[in-house]
Amino acid sequence: MEDFLLSIAAKIAEYAVDPILHHAQYLCCFNNFGLYLPNVKEQLELTRDRVNEQITEAIIKVEKVEPSVEKWLKDVEKVLEEVQMLEQRILSVNKNYFKRQCQYSLAKEIERKTTEMIQLHHNSKFEPFSRITELPGMQYYSSNDFFMFNSTEASYKKLLEALKNKCSFIIGLIGLGGSGKTTLAKEVGKKAEQMKLFEKVVLATVSQPLNIRSIQDQIVDQLGFKLMEESDIGRAQRLSERLRKGTTLVILDDVWEILNFEALGIPLNESSKACCVLITTRSKELCTSLQCQSIIELNLLNDEEAWTLFRHYANITDDSSETLKCVARKIVNECKGLPIAIVTVGSTLKHKTIANFKLALSRLENSKPLDIPKGLTSPYVCLELSYNNLTNPLAQSLLLLCSVFPEDCEIDLEDLFRFGRGFGTIGTFGMMEDARREMDSAIDMLKNSLWIASKSGQAIFTRTKVDPRVLEDDEVMKDMKTIAVWDFKHDHLNHKLNCPSLEILVLSVNVSGGLKVSDGCLQSLEKLKTLAFLNPDVRYIGALSLQESLMSLKNLQTLCLRRQDLGDVSFVEQLQALEILDFCGSYFDDLPVGIIKLKKLRLLDLYKCVIKKNKNVEFYEVVGKCLQLEELYLCLINYEKAFPHDVSFSKLQRYVIQSGHYQYSYETTVILEKYGQIRSLLINRFDVVAQRFASLAIKDLFIRAEFLCLTNLMGDYKNIIPSMDPQGMNQLIALQLQHCKEIECLIDGTINNRTSFGLLQTEVVFSTLVYLSLVDLPKLRELFCDPSSRCCLQNLEELEINMCNELYSISFPRNSKLCNLKVVSISGCPMLTSLFTSSVVQTLELLEDLKIYKCRSLRHIIEEENGVLSITQSHSSLKLRKLRFIGIYECENLEYMFSVFLVEGLLSLKRVAIFNNPKLKYVFGSEKEHNVAGYPCFQQTNTKRNLLNLNTLELIELPNLTAIWPEYCRPHLLSLNELFCLGCPKLSNSSIYKVINASDFQQQTTPTENEILWSFTNTSNQLEDLLLHPQLKTFLKFRVLSLTDVRIKGIFQFQIGEGTTELVSLNLDIESLYLCDIPELSFIWKGPTTFLSLQNLFDIRVDGCPKLKTIFSTTVVTSLPMLTYLHISDCDELEEIFDLGDPHQLKSLYSSQQVYFPNISDIEVNKCNKLKCLFYNLSACHFTSLIRLEIEECTQLHKAFGFEHEPDGGGLEKMGKDGKQVLFQNLKFISLINLPNFEDIHHGFKLKEDVDQTIKECPMYSPSLYLHP
Repeated sequence: MEDFLLSIAAKIAEYAVDPILHHAQYLCCFNNFGLYLPNVKEQLELTRDRVNEQITEAIIKVEKVEPSVEKWLKDVEKVLEEVQMLEQRILSVNKNYFKRQCQYSLAKEIERKTTEMIQLHHNSKFEPFSRITELPGMQYYSSNDFFMFNSTEASYKKLLEALKNKCSFIIGLIGLGGSGKTTLAKEVGKKAEQMKLFEKVVLATVSQPLNIRSIQDQIVDQLGFKLMEESDIGRAQRLSERLRKGTTLVILDDVWEILNFEALGIPLNESSKACCVLITTRSKELCTSLQCQSIIELNLLNDEEAWTLFRHYANITDDSSETLKCVARKIVNECKGLPIAIVTVGSTLKHKTIANFKLALSRLENSKPLDIPKGLTSPYVCLELSYNNLTNPLAQSLLLLCSVFPEDCEIDLEDLFRFGRGFGTIGTFGMMEDARREMDSAIDMLKNSLWIASKSGQAIFTRTKVDPRVLEDDEVMKDMKTIAVWDFKHDHLNHKLNCPSLEILVLSVNVSGGLKVSDGCLQSLEKLKTLAFLNPDVRYIGALSLQESLMSLKNLQTLCLRRQDLGDVSFVEQLQALEILDFCGSYFDDLPVGIIKLKKLRLLDLYKCVIKKNKNVEFYEVVGKCLQLEELYLCLINYEKAFPHDVSFSKLQRYVIQSGHYQYSYETTVILEKYGQIRSLLINRFDVVAQRFASLAIKDLFIRAEFLCLTNLMGDYKNIIPSMDPQGMNQLIALQLQHCKEIECLIDGTINNRTSFGLLQTEVVFSTLVYLSLVDLPKLRELFCDPSSRCCLQNLEELEINMCNELYSISFPRNSKLCNLKVVSISGCPMLTSLFTSSVVQTLELLEDLKIYKCRSLRHIIEEENGVLSITQSHSSLKLRKLRFIGIYECENLEYMFSVFLVEGLLSLKRVAIFNNPKLKYVFGSEKEHNVAGYPCFQQTNTKRNLLNLNTLELIELPNLTAIWPEYCRPHLLSLNELFCLGCPKLSNSSIYKVINASDFQQQTTPTENEILWSFTNTSNQLEDLLLHPQLKTFLKFRVLSLTDVRIKGIFQFQIGEGTTELVSLNLDIESLYLCDIPELSFIWKGPTTFLSLQNLFDIRVDGCPKLKTIFSTTVVTSLPMLTYLHISDCDELEEIFDLGDPHQLKSLYSSQQVYFPNISDIEVNKCNKLKCLFYNLSACHFTSLIRLEIEECTQLHKAFGFEHEPDGGGLEKMGKDGKQVLFQNLKFISLINLPNFEDIHHGFKLKEDVDQTIKECPMYSPSLYLHP
């Protein structure tokens, strides 16, 4: 009984006393609760950051985060916000007279929030964390090329009806090749997905050859899972199980043969409605064999539908001539409603003349059809147009050869030509150049002819990543005429190929160690004409051993061994039928002398080859004796000997020859590929005196070159024409001269009969020149010394002149027609005084880029004429309509850029960049055009100047720039959003104002307001009128504003009418603001509180503004969410960085829970000697992302963060002694230097222990109290 009473007493004590003790803790251990809170908060923040990192990783992997994770993050952010507010209340508790009561309630709340944070921390492990994002499905496919004609709509509706009724689980869509089956199937799939007829719709391309794994992979990718099984049956079963769940429409496009749905893993039976298959094919018989329950035919277009489609692609409008329309309708009739024929022919004839239309019609009418079913003749004629009109059999063979290449492969035309030598062509094909012309005539329609290869009776075997055992199958290979294996990943080829009819063998080997070919592998290939071993990997040279195997190939005409280490290549001497020898990129010991005896050899490719030995005979001597060559591609790596001057290739039609040990620039390589693929000559240190050049055998290579690059030209050449070619080099497309010390001009038309070797013998010079580059020609004085104007340069597109120290005039000939010139770049020409005359500028119809660098004597871009009146008349007619970019750098004597009368013609100008031009006074307008007192004709002209596309204006280090425009000009810059104005101390405020404003606003006219960069006064009570003003909208788009050394007192000022109610924020798009050395600047923003919204402002830097007192006024202080960088220096009068306004505004600020500067990471303040507090009445909680804080040489600065009412010395101070709250969780670096009055960073807080500190010459500051050593 006693024990029972004792247990009752214990329980009474537990229920009565424990709660009392627990509540007593809230009063007695308040500080302990407060100390534990930051630690738990920090742990939760670290956990949150870890989860955010996982989310970032998931996003990178295109995965969707689970909803539970997102809810957890929201809960965490909510708790942390509440804890942040709780910490603020803890700071202010000492101000309350009822301190104990406050501590009691706060302690209870601290305990509750601590418990919540601990629980959230424990709940931070998620399984799964994220899932693979679902692919967009059929919505991925565009509908831009789909036209819903009546004939198409009928098939469209039938397909949808079959899908809706669920009565057919295999549906066949049949139609001719190019009739639009694939496009229609995609549109039906999109509609079925939108109507939710199926849970999933997937599309897989079947094509040929049939690849079951590829089809399966396409399907599972769109279903969002992986097939992990290795075996074929395992993969099929796994896919089948997935397709039985839910409902799925599988579209199989371009089916050519009977499919085994069981092997694919597609479950099809009448009892299961889970999966439906829609196939597209050309064969109705195939649909019958596949037991399609519904077969739908896609009909051809009727006459009017075909005409509508053709008009769209040929761009025929109502304004087109009736004659053109008549011919076009006849062309459409020949296409017989086949969309691919209509689209192809229409696209080909777009923007063409009536003559082109008539020619196309004639070819369509006269083409003979292939042996195809009755009734399908005319549509097939359209597809066979380019095929049947090729009179040369080789051109037809080249088209058939396309099927040898992998599907969707971008076929190199040069490979098509070289490999095609052995494809179905009997005997020789004449000159190589003739065959190329045949190929070129067919290539435009090549895509439409590729399908014919499968119907032509040719035996073609082409595979990717094939097993060598397949090649050993005699039954499969014995009748093959062509074998192409791509991405072959085996290092041996041992089995004898039993292919007695084989004519072409192409093997692309992707094995780093090389390929070993057995001696007997190729011995039975007596009819082989083309053999190619390719190495597609540029990272290594593969060893290839097949010398013995090639000895028996007596009929081999093309041998292509690319990027292989061949060793001894003497075996080529035995290949007497060889016509094409291609060793491009390969290494070999030496070029055998016996190659000279290969009388049929026409193409030799030794481009970027390495000769490893070359002990027996001079390499160039061997090549020089191959007189039968028609094409030569020659560039030896690390081969120092020069190409001989006495070599004559009388039959050479194409050549790319690089001679001399010189590393050509990337730009030269680009120009070679762009302009010089047919005939190019790149020679370094060519050393023959000009008098002897005419008698040299190599002269022919110079004269016929399309790309000529001469580097370090020796001898006494003072010009190119007539010294190298008195006939004018009229085959030259690109000319590049580099480091040629004696050249004085390109063309010298003044040479007379006294110099027999240099008499100009033509009336036309450089008639085909497209690209001209002149680099480091120290004696070049003028480009064209041509009084008779024989050079018009009408095809020139690019002109580059660099480092020509004596060049005083470009001297374009008087009759120059530079109507195709697009890019001009002039640099390092210190003697040049002007670029163009007015007459030349009038021909620059296509000029897009103009770059001028380091031309210190340049005074005018367009040569100035005498008298203002003549300037007005000539420049007003100048139009540079295509000019997009002007860059002028370090031209010391340039006074202005363009005449003001030229501005209206700059319709496409997007960017102007002018740097370091010390004498430049004006951007637009000459001195005479700015000083118009004596010339009233200027003021009577239209003063509006539109640069509607100008996006960026950069004016940097222009110490004498006084104006951008004449005073009487009114510029309109509707697209300008970047302005850089640095180092322009004399630039008038009115000029900058015109750029910033560029509008017709009525401005304040007082002297003070005229010195404000952008000021607007709205006297209306309707603020909407202001916001809808088009010019204001233009101004609001500014992204970058950079001003240095300019004369302004303010940047932005807004005055709103007194009666305006419900003030709407004005959103500025500005991202970066740079203000430097502006001595009169007294404010940046001025206007109603919270009126301006700077949601995009990222970076602000203010330097050398001695009269500025505040950086951020109440107008903008609460609208800086993206501000990241804040740098302020040399602002002597600066008193506040943030002006928080009057007590009422301050109270409103404190009552808000918003973090005003969540992204500031870098703060730097230097030499602001009136600044007493860095941030006054702003808590550190607004700077959650701060990483770097640097304060230097601010003599009056006392604190970083200061408040009007600091906490007293009560409980919070005690809390600080026991352990201060951590300040700036992300801070990594702090630098406090030369701050004689600095005392504190933030009352009641400490910094993290891992902060990198630099503290010097701060005698009032005790870092030991706030920073751990």
